Amino acid sequence: MFKPARPYSKYYRHVIYCVPTFSNPSSRTMSIEHRKELVRIARKFDALILTDDVYDQLQWPASPQDPSENTLVKASYPRIVDIDIELDGGAERPGSDGFGNAMSNGSFSKICGPGVRVGWAEGTAKFAYGVSQTGSSCSGGAPSQLTSTYINHLLQHGTLQKHIHGTLQPAYSKRYLTLVNAVKEDLCPLGVKLPQSNRDVIGGYFIWLTLPDTVNADEFAQRCQEEANVVVAPGSIFEVPGDESVRFEHSLRLTFSWVELDEMVEGVRRMRGILESCLRGEGPRSGTIKRKELGTVK
Repeated sequence: MFKPARPYSKYYRHVIYCVPTFSNPSSRTMSIEHRKELVRIARKFDALILTDDVYDQLQWPASPQDPSENTLVKASYPRIVDIDIELDGGAERPGSDGFGNAMSNGSFSKICGPGVRVGWAEGTAKFAYGVSQTGSSCSGGAPSQLTSTYINHLLQHGTLQKHIHGTLQPAYSKRYLTLVNAVKEDLCPLGVKLPQSNRDVIGGYFIWLTLPDTVNADEFAQRCQEEANVVVAPGSIFEVPGDESVRFEHSLRLTFSWVELDEMVEGVRRMRGILESCLRGEGPRSGTIKRKELGTVK
């Protein structure tokens, strides 16, 4: 028997997608004022803001004074979904339909294990109920039933929370500081810039570098791999095809989440040699260093 047709409870005229905290690849964080303004714009034009908040629980002070200060229990900025609930009366303000204009997406893959493939979504009560009635939820409860039971167990016993604050944040903080200090020592004197280095709070998986104007990131990345056995991600792979408004021809993304400390330092040292060659106007050299691949960037 076919179910009778029924109208949808809510349509949004537009959808806005963003990664407001430690965005990939730039690692930039949207200010609180810009978050509020984005919510107001979404309300004005009946838009739904879909935020990827996968890095909000992976943040730490940019310059901890001692090892005990390399964790943060509370995020530095409220999420856009939180702002939407509170700002100017939230979803219950006069004239609103109660669905809200923001939805937060989280992932246990970033804070528990890559193979977990379980996430969650947050919004207003009305919005959450609507999402719960989709076929993927109604048919079996969740797309990843078995791993969802693991996550439920870890959360109820506080194991995952301890893992985030006791293992992930301290480890990532140390790796971040190691990589940034290596970049400052070996690459910044050659004209490389770290545009996000003056923030009070750092997080996520990445740092974003800007090369000197005379150095093309694609050519530099290729030479790093072929001549120094170091893998880096040129900015061009993050561009939107056909969109000429934003170009990253002099930018690189480095990741520190899965690379050992000594390998990051060695990788940056090798990058310095390639950059010095580029600045001297020398062409690519044949041959590759036959050592363990550093994987400076995933």
